[in-house]
Formats: sequence, structure tokens, C-alpha cells
Amino acid sequence: MDFQLNEEQQMLKDSARRYLEDHCGFQQRQSGHAGGAPRAARSAHWQAFADMGWLGMSLPEQYGGLGAGPVESAILMEEIGRVLCVEPYSAVALLAARTILASGDTDKMEKLLPALIDGSARLVLAHSEAPARGAIEHVETGATQVGAGRWRLRGNKTAVVGGNFADRLIVSARTGGAPADRDGITLFLVDPAAAGVFLTPVRLIDNRWAADIELDGVEVGEGDVLGEVGAAYSVLLEGHEHALLGMCAEALGVMEQALWITRDYLKVRQQFGVALSTFQSLQHRMSEMLIELELSRGMVHRALAAMGGTPQQRAQALSAAKVHVGRSGKFVCGQAIQLHGGIGVTEEYVIGHHFKRMTCIEYALGNSHFHLERLAGLERRRAA
Repeated sequence: MDFQLNEEQQMLKDSARRYLEDHCGFQQRQSGHAGGAPRAARSAHWQAFADMGWLGMSLPEQYGGLGAGPVESAILMEEIGRVLCVEPYSAVALLAARTILASGDTDKMEKLLPALIDGSARLVLAHSEAPARGAIEHVETGATQVGAGRWRLRGNKTAVVGGNFADRLIVSARTGGAPADRDGITLFLVDPAAAGVFLTPVRLIDNRWAADIELDGVEVGEGDVLGEVGAAYSVLLEGHEHALLGMCAEALGVMEQALWITRDYLKVRQQFGVALSTFQSLQHRMSEMLIELELSRGMVHRALAAMGGTPQQRAQALSAAKVHVGRSGKFVCGQAIQLHGGIGVTEEYVIGHHFKRMTCIEYALGNSHFHLERLAGLERRRAA
């Protein structure tokens, strides 16, 4: 697989960097959160994302998307990571959008995807639950039939990124089986303003907004079912794979920018009358940070190459990338704080926010330990 960017990909990278640096940088983010309002995205930014085609980047042209592949999505996500953009792009344009596409529900796709792409509809997948700890198949939220084509939902979803910003939730609920079974999971479209939906906005440590959602007897109809009843595991898996790959690419941007900010700081900060960048021990530290960044980049490239392979190849490559990115990100951003000294942990300075974002990436969609166990399970099945 050729990872040299072609002309169109380079134009995407350049234009995304210009817009994000001008409109979604650290200073703009700080002012946007100064009032403490629970907003996951600013309308002007979100509409700009739609106008530039970003919301439909990885979606087919027949629905109004650009029909691009995982590489283009990764390019954009890396630029989003560089500026620590807080808008829930990945939650909507990757996780929710790819879940809808994977459902194979033609009627819903024709209705929902064009609206998502043009920015008029904001759909978010409400799937994560506290006991799951990264396991996609772990769903305790229940859906009980209460009549012909009617369902009643009860359960809780935690830390749903962009949940307070959505005008439609895609809720996973169990219509059969035990909490950890892959069979028996169904997706439902739920209005956040419906009776029985209790939404609590939560601000995460990286300044993103999420929501804890309680479903207490929420009634939905047959027309609110997305895809096939009881067969949503494979649909969720595909959506999570694209979101996981995007998150790993975002982490590259977070790490790279932290590295260059630290380099520039060491050039101007002096001790004993000389710049810190002249100290050999600090040069070695910076070299180690660069090595970890490039190792992570290689793992993301490997995962991109595996996206066209078998399910087992994709699972193995994505889990390996998540493990390496999680560990490298902690090292790179942690060392960046150490090399800055006390200023590195202040809220007003950007470098500590890189570490906070990497912490959230580490624990999203399964942490390093979860994916190591997943890799071990894949290896045992391969050897059997």
C-alpha cells in the first residue's frame, strides 16, 4: 500500500490544516468553553464541516458523500488531533455514519445519511455502558415488546460523546440473549426529547462534551428499528472499526504537535545561560519521543492496509495499533509535560491538554489492556 499522498490527499491535508488552525485552535477552544455551556459543537463550525464535505468523507456518493476511503478519513483525523479540535466529528461522521451504512437498512440510509452529510441532522451512537469496558457485544440495556411493532427501552448509556448535541440517538438494546452475547442486539432510533429519556451533559477532561443517558420506559415503534432485529453486532463492529482507526490517526496528530511544541520550547528556554535544546540528555529524550511517534505511525499505516483484508486481519491490526498508540501517546505527551516543567500542567498552557486528550483516547473504545487480551484471543484461535 502506497502511503505517499496523492495530489487530492495533499490538498485535503493542507485545507484541513488551514481551517482547523484558524477556527478550531487552542485559543478558540478556550474561549468557546469559557462560559461553561454544555455544547459539544459550535453551529458555525459544524456547518463548515458539512460545506467542506467532511461529514460525508467516507460515505458513498449516492447519498451525497465524497466516497473517499479510510486513508482520507485518517488524514483529516490527524489534522483534527493536531489542534485538539473538540467538535464530535468522529462520533458523528465515523461511528454513527458507518454504523448506519453497515446496517444495510436502505430506507433508513436514504433518509438519514443525506441529512447527516449536509449537517441538518446530528446522529450519535449511544452504545457504551460502564460494565462493557470496550466489549462491543456487552449490552445490558433491554428492549421489551409491548405490542405489535412496539418496543420499550430501559437501561443506561455512559459517556456518549456528542450525546448532548444529537437530535437523534442510535441506541443499542438487547432484544434477546445474555448481556455478553453477540446475538440479540438491536439498534433503535430514539428522539432525545422523547418521554423517558433523561440526559445529563458531562464535560470530559479533554474539554469534549458527552452525556450520560438514562432510558426509563422509552417507547419506540417498528419504524424506529435500524437494520435487522437481533443482528446488530456486526453492524456495531464495522462502525467501531472505522472510529477506532480514526481515533488512532487522531492520536498521531496529538503526539506530533506535542513533540514540536516541546522542541520549540526547549529552543527558547534557557538554563545556565544556554538553551535547553543544547543539553544532550534532553536531545536523547526528544529522540525517544520521535521514535515512539513514528512507531505509532507505522502501526496506523498497517491498520489502514488491513482494512481491505479479512475480519481477523482487521481486528488484529486495529487492536495492535490501539495498544501501541495508547502506550506511545502516554510516553510522548507525558515527556512533553516533564520537559516543560511546571508550566506543562497549567490549564492555560496547551501541552497539558495534549496529555488529557491522549488519556481519553487510551480509554475510548477499549483500553490497551482490553486490546492486548483481544490480540491474545485472536492468536489462540489462529493457533487452534
